[in-house]
Parts: sequence; C-alpha cells; structure tokens
Amino acid sequence: MAVFEILAQMLDSRHGGNDCDFNGYLEDYLSNEEDLDPILKEAFNAVVASDPECRVCAGLLSTISRSAISNQIIRYKDVFKLVGRPLRFPYLLYTRKDDNDRAILIVPNEQNGYIFAKGYYYCLTEPGGLGAQCQNEIVAVCAETPDILVKTWEDLQVKKAGAVQRGLDHNHFGNYEDLKEQALKAAEALKEEATGVLSELEDRTSNIYEYVIKWFLLKKVVYVQYMVNKDILNKAHEGNVHRQRNQAKINADEVSFLSYSEMWRIPPKEA
Repeated sequence: MAVFEILAQMLDSRHGGNDCDFNGYLEDYLSNEEDLDPILKEAFNAVVASDPECRVCAGLLSTISRSAISNQIIRYKDVFKLVGRPLRFPYLLYTRKDDNDRAILIVPNEQNGYIFAKGYYYCLTEPGGLGAQCQNEIVAVCAETPDILVKTWEDLQVKKAGAVQRGLDHNHFGNYEDLKEQALKAAEALKEEATGVLSELEDRTSNIYEYVIKWFLLKKVVYVQYMVNKDILNKAHEGNVHRQRNQAKINADEVSFLSYSEMWRIPPKEA
C-alpha cells in the first residue's frame, strides 16, 4: 500500500477517531491552527501555494514494535514501559500526483532535530511499521528554516526520496562517526535537561515519556544508520553482517540515558 493510502486512513476526532490530532488538507489545517510554529506556518503556506491538494497528518500516534529486530537488539527496556501509543510523529505532509505518492516527516525546529527526524523515519518504515512498504516515498526533515522545508518538499517532487535524504544527511554530518558523536552529545544534554526539568514537576508522567522516546530515537538512529551503510559493511567488516550488527549494538549501547525509575526518583527542587 502506498503512503497516501496509508495516511489517508488515519482518523482524527472530526471523523470519530483518535489516530492523530488532525488529518486532512493542509490548507484547512492552516486555517484552524492558531498556535502553529512560525517556521512551519511560513513553510506550509508556501507548500499550499504550490500544491493546494497537499494533506497533513499531525500528531500521528503509534505503538513501538516489540517484534522489530532493531528494537530487540537495542534492548532499551524502558521504552516498553510506556503505555498506549507513546510514539507521536509530529507532522507528515503527503500528496499524490500522477499516481506518485510522496510524504515528508517533519520535526519542528529544535536542537538535534534532524537526528530525531531520522529516528522517527526508521520507526515509521521498519518492518511492521505503518510505512514499511513505502520507505522510498518518504523523507525525514527538521524544519530548521522555512526554506529548508520547502526545498525538501520541492526536491521530493522531482527526485527519488533516497537522493533527497542523502543530501539532507550531507548537510548535517560528514559521515557516520559525525552522526554518532552528535547523538551521544544529544543524549548527555537530555540527561542534564531532564534532571532540571523533572525536579520542578509534580506530575512528571508526560515529560518522562518524552525523554524516554527521545533516547529511544537516538539509539535507533545510531543502530540503524550503521546497519544500512554498505560501505561500513564492506570496508570495516569485510561483508560480515554479523560483525556489523554486533558493532551497531555496541554503538547504540553508548547512548547514555536516565532510567525510567531514576527519573521518577529525582528529588523535587527545594523552594
């Protein structure tokens, strides 16, 4: 099933469902969403101007697959303590032209947002994921500026998704080691942030969920990005997938985090 058909089936509250916050024409979303991030608002308006039929699925909810091989190997047990559908894809713009389906998975601008966007992409397109059969129709991007988002959308209409994604990768890191270094630093920064933020909260549940998901996405990227790199397979591991997988797991294990229980035990900030 193509990505347009998959996303079009997701129901929001207007249609008696709770799969997402909104699913429909991007133009309608812009008319109804008053607090939209300015970067997204400018970019979305530009997309609508070029493609009035473009649709958006915002806040799409998903479970985290226990059966996915990468999730089993990563063995980040805390993510399976989260109930319901804890994975929330921020935005998916999608369209169909001449029977060609295209979608971009968008993370709003934030520090290390592009790495998180790639993590979401790997979750969406993994075996058993909603987009498992259409990974070549989807590109992940962080909305750092309106121009980046609009250019990604325009490029996707005339280029293959893989080529567009590789171009974005090149803009954010030179090689896998650069990505890994960024991911490890992002994980450490989250630990420091979580300690401060959670100490000031009486009800920490939603924030703890968010931190667990972010560490999961970082581990996911570090693992999967290593595994999909054929140059690493051939040059570093002489074509031995087992050795590549072992090293990918070691790399993912380097992504540090605060455990679920540690976050609940952080003492409240003194008045």
